[in-house]
Order: sequence, then structure tokens, then C-alpha cells
Amino acid sequence: MYVIIVGGGEVGYYLSRELIEAGHEVLVIEPDPREVERMEQELGVNTTMIGEGCRIQCLNEAGVSRADVFIAATDADENNLAACQLAMLKYKVPRVIAKLNRAHNRNIFRKLGIEHTVDLSDLLLENFKAQIPAFPFARVLTLGDVDMEVVQIRVTEDSPLVNKTIGETPLSRLAHSTCLSRMGAAPQPVSDSTRLEMGDTLVCVVARSDVEELRSHLSKIQPPV
Repeated sequence: MYVIIVGGGEVGYYLSRELIEAGHEVLVIEPDPREVERMEQELGVNTTMIGEGCRIQCLNEAGVSRADVFIAATDADENNLAACQLAMLKYKVPRVIAKLNRAHNRNIFRKLGIEHTVDLSDLLLENFKAQIPAFPFARVLTLGDVDMEVVQIRVTEDSPLVNKTIGETPLSRLAHSTCLSRMGAAPQPVSDSTRLEMGDTLVCVVARSDVEELRSHLSKIQPPV
């Protein structure tokens, strides 16, 4: 697989290293000659080139027309958007992925046809939340190919899930797959008759379009009887 990465920063460097170690052909486009020299010393020759990833001449020299995957990973959303649009519209690259530096730009990318974006700050925030008991709901993984997300749900004392069966909760309708971990045990699949207890942890696969609806249902704390 031939992968082109625009941006030789931390993300571009570690991603290219992993891909090269996995046996893929990789080219990193980076405007800073010092970064290019450093990466070639560490990753090998012919793995980088000096250039701007949103310039047609540079993309032609990089052979974008034969790329299987194109990743724009600079620190500027406008550059990532321009590079991805060129790769998608002019060069017809099958898979185009953009690093998203500002979450509020996600809708702009999608409106312009860039469906696959990675928001590092959002991923970091959600992973922190998954480790903190005070947050009962956290998104931990995006399954881009099927437009699904993996979410973690903690059943806390004031959760509307306590003492309910799966079939009595929105999980039966919104979650495509649910596993339950109780008292630190390995997660096990559940059925509609599984009754939830305080302290349970659920791992669910949910359509991206349904994540906020599920979060909304679970945030409705029932008043004490």
C-alpha cells in the first residue's frame, strides 16, 4: 500500500514509522528541510520530500495519483482541507484522511466531502474521561469504515440504568453490540434480559449518529423515590 502523509510533525513522524515497519511504502511531504533531513536519518532515504502538500506540482512529483491513502496531518486545518480536496477530487485517491486541529471545523470538512477526520484533542479528552470514574459516559474509539463508535458507560449510583434490564433501556434500540464487565471481570455479551447493577461497566458499539441521543438518555438522572 502506498501512503502519502502531508506534514512531518509528531503525528506524521510516528505514523510513517509505524507504516514503514508494517511494510508499506510511505512518503512524507514536509516544507522544513531540517525536518526532512531528520526524518530521512531515522526512517531511511526516499521516505520524505521537501514541499507543500497543497501544491499541484509537489503532489505530481509525489505520485499522488497512485496513492492508496492520503493523510493530511499538518497543524493548519486550512492546509489539511486544501490538500485533501486535491487528493480526492483531482487525483481520485481512494482514502483521504485529515487531522482536525479545531473541532468546530469538522462540519466544514464534511460539507466539502472530507468524511474521514481525526480530532486528536477530542480523542485525548474522551480517553481521559474513560479513565475517570466521575464521567459515566465516554467515547473511546471510532470505527471509521462503518461509521460506528465504541462508547464506555459506567452504571453509577444515580444512573437511570440501575436495576434495569438491557431491554428496558435505550441500549436495546441504539446499541448494535453491548458487553458488560462486572466487578473487574472480562467483558461478556449481554441479552435484553441482563439486569444492570451499580458498578457495572458497559462497552457498546453505537452508530455515530446515535451517540448523542444515547448520551442524552443516560444523562437523565431519575429523582429519588
